[in-house]
Amino acid sequence: MPEESLGQKAGRAAIWQVAGGGWQTIVRLAASMYLARALKPSDFGLFGMALLYQQLLVTALSLGFGTGLIVKKDLTEEDLSTSFWLSCAVRVTVFLAVFLTAPLAAMFWKEPRVESVIRVISFVLLISLIGIIPETLARKHLEFKKINIIRGLAILLESGTAVALVALTHLTYWALVIGMMVNTVFYNLTLWLATGAWRPRLTFHKDAFRYLFRFGFYTWLFSITNYLKQNVDYFLVGRLLGTYKLGLYEFAYRLPHLVFDRISRPVGDVVFPALSKVQDDNEALFRGYVTAVKYVCLICWPILFYLIATADVLVPFLWGQQWIPIILPLKILCICSLVMCTIQPVGHLFLCKSRPELLPFFTSLSLAITGFLLFCLIKVFDLVGAALAMMISSFFYYIMLYKAFSLINFSFFSFLKEMFPLFFINSLLATLLFVLKFLMSSFPPFLVLFFSFLLFSLGYIIFSFLLFKEELISITLSFRG
Repeated sequence: MPEESLGQKAGRAAIWQVAGGGWQTIVRLAASMYLARALKPSDFGLFGMALLYQQLLVTALSLGFGTGLIVKKDLTEEDLSTSFWLSCAVRVTVFLAVFLTAPLAAMFWKEPRVESVIRVISFVLLISLIGIIPETLARKHLEFKKINIIRGLAILLESGTAVALVALTHLTYWALVIGMMVNTVFYNLTLWLATGAWRPRLTFHKDAFRYLFRFGFYTWLFSITNYLKQNVDYFLVGRLLGTYKLGLYEFAYRLPHLVFDRISRPVGDVVFPALSKVQDDNEALFRGYVTAVKYVCLICWPILFYLIATADVLVPFLWGQQWIPIILPLKILCICSLVMCTIQPVGHLFLCKSRPELLPFFTSLSLAITGFLLFCLIKVFDLVGAALAMMISSFFYYIMLYKAFSLINFSFFSFLKEMFPLFFINSLLATLLFVLKFLMSSFPPFLVLFFSFLLFSLGYIIFSFLLFKEELISITLSFRG
């Protein structure tokens, strides 16, 4: 595939990922406006307990064989069938673990009803086997349009089912469970049919097993350490500061993380299969990584810089005076998200260069550093300390990026040079917003936010068109394609 064609295809896939994430947010938000009034908080809490327990065991026991399939250049039916039977063995094991240990979760939470919910949703692990290979193949071939259309319909069906059941029956939390099961059946069955109804062969190839197990094992280690890294702040804030402070911290974390989760992560899912197609070309790997990060930051950075500049006005205006304590932690966590947007796809470079063992190594080191910083800084600076710990530890990942670029013989400083103009534009505009807020300090908050948004938006559009014309044209061509 020519590089230009690959770039346009990857750009189009990234747009579909972002659009799909936006659609899911809208549908779930719309459904929640009714469900939040019709159901009790305990219904959502019960469902959340079951999901949390299932996801914990899935993370602890699953091996990611799909990673090896995406990286491998010349896939055979033996590879696909071997991966499928391995996935069957792993998922049946995880299913049994979730199903049989459900009483332990009920004992831990002192909630007997959660046992039956956990056992029902554990069948998701078996149902999803239908679509595990089709989804991997669709990702490998950058068919994210197909994935997001089917997933969008599945989300709509899930939310519609839950709303209808709550409105027309006496079901409460079981409506959420049934909606989830409907989503799983529809998504996996439809994806299987849409990708050619792939069927496994009764074969198991030893060489394929060794290759897939190597990638799967290190992906598994990375998943566990990454899961802990993403949740260690919640655990320590709750443990050291209590539930009230945890609620404040979660709200401060939610806004910048939403920007990162709905834009940067979906684009990262596209970067991996796109880079795997040019894994032997170091120049293409570097340019592909830089281009993907630029696309992400062109969208994410202005939102995050705007939050940093206006949080002290925005937070009390939108959510009330009771949320004022989150303003400084929110600004600091926005800086953390700024950094994470630039390094989110870095793990894909290690996988493309067949060095998956480096992923759990760096993540484990980051987990240890983050935990130490959190414990020390929370004791001294409370919620601000938690945010500072997360921000400081995020910069550690630049060491990981430095190592990744060394594997493809490119300089880390070349990457910083590429990103500097975008950083300068956003920093300049954020500074102008601080000046504008000072000049309008006696004005109503609504007017301050309105003129701040107008100034930032117009300035960003003008500067982006002058300095990033090629990137914007590329995005437009990808969208039209």
